Amino acid sequence: MTTLDKKKTALLSDSLRLMCTDFDGTIADGEGRPISTEFFERLVAWRRRGKVYWIINTGRTWDSLHEELLRRKAPIWPDWVVAMEREVWLVRDRRGVGWFEWNRKCEVLHSQLFDAVKPLWKLIDDYIARHTDANLVEDAGSPVGIIASSEEEADEISAYITPLLQNWPNLVAVRNSIYFRFSHKNYHKGSCLEAVANGLGVLPQQIMAVGDHLNDLPMMEKKYAWHLACPGNAVDEVKAKVRAGGGYVATATIAEGVVEAWDKFFPLKKDEGNAA
Repeated sequence: MTTLDKKKTALLSDSLRLMCTDFDGTIADGEGRPISTEFFERLVAWRRRGKVYWIINTGRTWDSLHEELLRRKAPIWPDWVVAMEREVWLVRDRRGVGWFEWNRKCEVLHSQLFDAVKPLWKLIDDYIARHTDANLVEDAGSPVGIIASSEEEADEISAYITPLLQNWPNLVAVRNSIYFRFSHKNYHKGSCLEAVANGLGVLPQQIMAVGDHLNDLPMMEKKYAWHLACPGNAVDEVKAKVRAGGGYVATATIAEGVVEAWDKFFPLKKDEGNAA
């Protein structure tokens, strides 16, 4: 890399264009309280400098996230949403418009994959019924959804499922705490972030990604976002991934931790203010 290229890279890495956050456990607590005003203050302050996009990258469905943002009275809504770790939605006036080309291809590939692995569902059904206290539930994005009775039981279920998936290399189990769903290996929070960023013309050097749980791991890669972070309540695996990528593990939790990391990577000048 030439000296000029290094300077260009340094300039890009100091310029935030896209903030990508998980929702539950990252900017929203589990008690249903409003999202910290500090987060929105930072977003407003950075948008005074220029266009900064915000993506919520979540395992929730679009409808579920929409309901939560209304209930928590979010003063600013994201520009884009990645729902169920795979669908991409453009947000305008608090309404979501699905990215047809991406979502249709995603739907077709998942339908074909889930049909091809039908023997697996019976194995999982039998194991859950006979050996666990977990519940099999309907999931909008998966033929089988699992809710374990505890984190320890979720670990056991994961240990059972992992070797089974070696027979179907395109299938992955997506875990968030005690919850499981299944997905195509090419559709996850990282690949969706990359797709949106490419469409916007935003480079990884200009992206910050923040998450707290296992389903956030795929987007915690330097090839998707150079600036990786997690709040203090993140699980150990996420903290380790962030540290390995040269990112920042905040001491504060939830949205306050996101703001702490934001200020670490992109500190505001004193005269820029925080008023939303």
